[in-house]
Amino acid sequence: MSSPKKVTTEPHVTKEELIASGSWVKLEKTTYVDPSGSTRTWETAKRTTRVANSAADGVGIIALLKRTLHKDCVVMVKQFRPPLGCNVLEFPAGLIDENESAEAAALRELKEETGYKGEVVGITPVTCLDPGLSNCTTQIVMVHINGDDCANINPTQQLGE
Repeated sequence: MSSPKKVTTEPHVTKEELIASGSWVKLEKTTYVDPSGSTRTWETAKRTTRVANSAADGVGIIALLKRTLHKDCVVMVKQFRPPLGCNVLEFPAGLIDENESAEAAALRELKEETGYKGEVVGITPVTCLDPGLSNCTTQIVMVHINGDDCANINPTQQLGE
C-alpha cells in the first residue's frame, strides 16, 4: 500500500495591493500561494526610491581607518533613527543614486557621513537584510581610509538630506 503523495506548489505572489505610501517607503498587502497550495497574505514594506537599473537599493560601508603608528579602527556613525526612537551606532550607509555604481555610492556616502576619502577594496553580492519585512537590498562595500593622507587628517561631515 502506498501513501498518498503530498501535493506541493512552487510558492508565488499573486497580487500586491498598496495600503499606504510615503516619501521613502510604501506598505503593501501581498497575496501569495504557499508550498501547500494555500493562499495567504503578508504585509510588505518596499522602497519608493528603488532605481530600475541598480542591482541594490543601497550600500553599507565597512571602512577601516589605517594610520601610521596607530591601530586600525573601524569607522562608525552615530545617528538618530526614528523607528527606534534613539541614537544608534552604525556603519555609514546610504542609497545608490540613478546611474551610480555601488562603489561610487559607498565613497560618496562615506565622504558625506564622515568626511573621509577612501579606496574600495571589496564588495559583497547583493543581499536582503530583512526579507521577512521588506524587499530592500544592499551591498556591503569594504573601504580602506589612508589616515595619513592630509585630506583625512581633520575630516568634516558633508551631510545633505
